[in-house]
Amino acid sequence: MIRYLKTIFVLLLTISLFCRHTAAQPGGLSSKEQEAIVHKIANLIKTHYVSVEKGAAIAQHLVKTYQDGAFNKATDNRVFDSLMTTTLQAYSHDGHLFVRHDTAIVNNILAAEKDAATPEGEDLFYYGADAAKKNYGFQEIRILEGNIGYIKLSEINISGKSLPVLSAAMQLIANTTALIIDLRYNGGGGTDIGAVFESFFLPANTPLLEFKDRKGHVEVDKTVSWLQQQQYKQPLFIAVNKRTASAAEAFAYVLQAHKRAKVIGQPTAGAANWNTYYAVNPEIFVSISTAAPVLPGTDKTWEQKGIQPDYITLPGAELEQIHKLVHQ
Repeated sequence: MIRYLKTIFVLLLTISLFCRHTAAQPGGLSSKEQEAIVHKIANLIKTHYVSVEKGAAIAQHLVKTYQDGAFNKATDNRVFDSLMTTTLQAYSHDGHLFVRHDTAIVNNILAAEKDAATPEGEDLFYYGADAAKKNYGFQEIRILEGNIGYIKLSEINISGKSLPVLSAAMQLIANTTALIIDLRYNGGGGTDIGAVFESFFLPANTPLLEFKDRKGHVEVDKTVSWLQQQQYKQPLFIAVNKRTASAAEAFAYVLQAHKRAKVIGQPTAGAANWNTYYAVNPEIFVSISTAAPVLPGTDKTWEQKGIQPDYITLPGAELEQIHKLVHQ
């Protein structure tokens, strides 16, 4: 399902951002370099943003902000990306629209563009060393008092490599009387093998979300048909807060919509859009929302609204509320 949050690497082969005739400011970036970066990012947003009108407005705002001198203090890429991200998000209220200084990800973008048939293992988010060090987001898996299963996820990272971890987690809690999936402070992530996690809770081939791009093309995500492991049939509770975002929100949103789970906590971040990464220069990339999800056959989404919990609690009181619900 959350394929929309899988990093889609696209490279525009015009990385000519450095003017040799302008002296660089102390720290790295000259005014010519700043101008080139801003205009390239603005053009990428105008060309690819999911809403044509909004994309054009965001691009125009970014250029005007630069021309007004808002980025004058940015003498290197690391400061520049923060200032641009703040500008873009304050104007658009889109959490998937951001600029980052990360040479490793830029190199990944370049490699993916060089070989369109990128072999499994090249996507650093799913197959890099850091993914394994983070245990693919599976931070805690245990059985609470009263035979209640508990899975805490720091991120959503479902791939061929992490599938055995997901399978083991679901096997551990298979015989519990209820399950809590804790998505508080989970900023998202994605899957590159389909909606496997959701498939443990919903029937095969269940439509989950439709994704519409700026040209009107629609892609439908469904639960997978190949899952052999037994589905979890007991009550499901999902803990969220205002830092729950993106793929974590999508997981909670569809299970709530299908009345398969109760969501407990505070309204979530409201970051729904499918984002794509574009290389800007050898050190910077920009993330742009390129498709918008809705429940199939509707215009319902959590973008900029967040998920509204079934039970709203004070921060920190989510698990206590869930225990009360389990024992009702």
